[in-house]
Amino acid sequence: MSKINFKTFLPHIIAIVIILCANFLYFFPQLEGKVVDQGDLTQVKGMGHEIVEYNKSKEQKTLWTNSMFGGMPAYQISCNTAPIMNEINKVLTLGFDRPIGPFIFGMVCFYITLLILGVNPWLSLIGALFFGFTTNNILLFHAGHSSKLNAIMSCAPIIGGLILAFRKKYLIGVTLFTFALALNIHSNHIQMSYYLALTLIFLVLIYFVSAIVKKDLVSFAKTSLFLLLGTCLALASSASRLWTTYEYGQDTMRGKPILEATGDKPASSSSVEGLDYDYAMQWSNGFSDVLASYIPLVVGGGSVETVSKDSPFAKKVGSRKEVQAPTYFGALPFTSGPAYFGAIVVFLFVFGAFGYRSRMKWWLVVSVLFTLILSMGKHAGAFNQFIFDFVPLYNKFRTPNSILSVTSVLVPLLAVLGLSALIRENDKQRFLKPLYYTVGILGGISLAIWLLGGSMFTFDSPGDKNYANIADVLIDQRKAMLSSSAMNTLLLILAGGGLIWAYIKNKINANILMVTIGILGVIDLISVDKRYLSGDDFMKEKSYNAQFTPRPVDTQILQDKDPDYRVYDATVNTFNSASTSYYHKTIGGYHAAKLQRYQDIIEHHISKGNEKVMDMLNTKYYILPGKNEEPVVQQNPNAAGNAWFVQSTIMVDNANAEIDSLNSFNVKENAVVHIEFSDYVQGIVPADSMASIKLTSYNPIKMEYAANSGGGDHLAVFSEVWYGPNKGWQAYIDDKPVDHIRVNYLLRGLKIPAGQHKIVFEFKPRSFYLGETISNIASILLLTLAGFTIYRGIRQKNDSAT
Repeated sequence: MSKINFKTFLPHIIAIVIILCANFLYFFPQLEGKVVDQGDLTQVKGMGHEIVEYNKSKEQKTLWTNSMFGGMPAYQISCNTAPIMNEINKVLTLGFDRPIGPFIFGMVCFYITLLILGVNPWLSLIGALFFGFTTNNILLFHAGHSSKLNAIMSCAPIIGGLILAFRKKYLIGVTLFTFALALNIHSNHIQMSYYLALTLIFLVLIYFVSAIVKKDLVSFAKTSLFLLLGTCLALASSASRLWTTYEYGQDTMRGKPILEATGDKPASSSSVEGLDYDYAMQWSNGFSDVLASYIPLVVGGGSVETVSKDSPFAKKVGSRKEVQAPTYFGALPFTSGPAYFGAIVVFLFVFGAFGYRSRMKWWLVVSVLFTLILSMGKHAGAFNQFIFDFVPLYNKFRTPNSILSVTSVLVPLLAVLGLSALIRENDKQRFLKPLYYTVGILGGISLAIWLLGGSMFTFDSPGDKNYANIADVLIDQRKAMLSSSAMNTLLLILAGGGLIWAYIKNKINANILMVTIGILGVIDLISVDKRYLSGDDFMKEKSYNAQFTPRPVDTQILQDKDPDYRVYDATVNTFNSASTSYYHKTIGGYHAAKLQRYQDIIEHHISKGNEKVMDMLNTKYYILPGKNEEPVVQQNPNAAGNAWFVQSTIMVDNANAEIDSLNSFNVKENAVVHIEFSDYVQGIVPADSMASIKLTSYNPIKMEYAANSGGGDHLAVFSEVWYGPNKGWQAYIDDKPVDHIRVNYLLRGLKIPAGQHKIVFEFKPRSFYLGETISNIASILLLTLAGFTIYRGIRQKNDSAT
């Protein structure tokens, strides 16, 4: 066996140590035990609290929660699936929690990918830092978009593995591709996986055309088959999550239409396949928002931006220190900040587009342009309308501007590949034209905006009406930010261009070029990053947890020992806040994928104050603004309870009639039944006044009731959300499984015979439990494949050394 040559590994060891140190320094407060108040994760903590608490005390996973929207599956809230993949992820993040763990993992992945593409270790390190500190990644973390961030961090090795496979390095290429794709899918942000796949289609097409030219379609087919098998294995490793997500997605706003459109245009996503176009395109970048990826403050940065004490805004409000101002004036409803790729990184990207000679260049250029146009959504209407209407699955996703997260992977790839090509090229002079083109274009844009920006933009925002008395100062502030940002970008372009010119003219060597341009690019990125995440944003965990301290109104309601009732909180943004869900079962909440039927109930009834619907949802308490905006509790005496027998059914022919009937029915006497369940309710008789049904045991996934009634079959309505059929909820009467139906558009109905009976509703979705088995088997196969690949690599290295 040959001896290990540590000199070979030394550059990689140094690179990884630098990556570790860079993350430790930037996120140092995490090492002190501090945390960041992340908006979405705070919401997650509220929406998932019931799930977490029940999981602590139960052997069976809690796959349903009643804490939000009357009840919904827990799959996309707080449901740990594929345990083997969870453990793999912990190892790869070195056991560090967010943010250090994912950022180290993502940078190392990017470093390895650049090595695969033939870049030397030092440039690969620079590329890894460029990618990791892309402002978009910092914003994703600060906003709490953890699943999206994790997905982005695993994108680069998917690309690297695919390229290796098409280079006929089948074993290592397919293994890397499969392993990285498995981690990407396990991150549980399918939208990012989908967007990456759209760009990879262009790369595969390039290899396909090359195979035709070289008359090597057999190898292309062989590689494609291997990659397809790898994709299947990666998908199988998250089978429980994907299966349940697909199953759940059919009943959400992204699923098939339920209501029929009554006008020329669908009123909501309930009337269309997938999402409604206008709803899906709300977060569409304008051209100026795209420009912010190059000039970070061109549209004011974030909706709430910190400005200096010497700024026009601070002076106007009389602040002697930094102050936050509503400086953003772009096309988005609001934003945390720009998806800034870095001026130096964009400069190197464009330089690579002109100077790098490889089919990889064309893939990266086309993919970046493609994703930039997609990010503009309705502002590039004809193109994006076509994509939305005809590209499979595209209409399942919203917020088109989020595709720039994938762009942030592609831009630094070409940036570093172009710089690497320059350093390896013997004829450096041929890069002079690409350099002049790049400086001319980017420098010209920066100069024009610096000199003429005041006349190129309106600088106003719809939110300015709330600041009517200082609107002029806001515009001055925005102009000042645009001007300084454009000037700073111009100086960076000139500096980057000067460094490359000096290298081409042999004024400096390659090492000086790499170090200086790398430091310049990283400092630029971090200086912008610090505007949105600095040490001041970290806080002691005790302070963070203080926000979950119950309010007096929460404490008052919690004195009610009834195990299952609902709360309506009018003191928060009811259907976009999960804070109330931390302590109560609510009819509101926060989630990007609500059940469509519940969304319909919100739009057609709850938002219009239909008390009958509030009663049928067992809304026992209202939290309302009191004097001085202090919340007060009001009990609803008409809340229908957990379950009740009805006297009669109202049969309707379609979903529109079903939901409209809730305007005029008697909650405790009538049940609205769709005609599809007409056979089920045949023979139902009215229950007498002595009939009763009572909840005796509550668990989110198992509820038990005691029923007692006189002669005949009676129909009971349960104030629990319908999710089915055959998606996990099973009804039992005296331990025997029976069918149940949907009533009142949203709730469950059960036919109960006369006498005393134990009624049970239990949630045991086959898709989850069988999916977990598949996930574990696939994960073991994945580890076996990785182990075999490593073994073969070591074996071949030893054989070649002897």
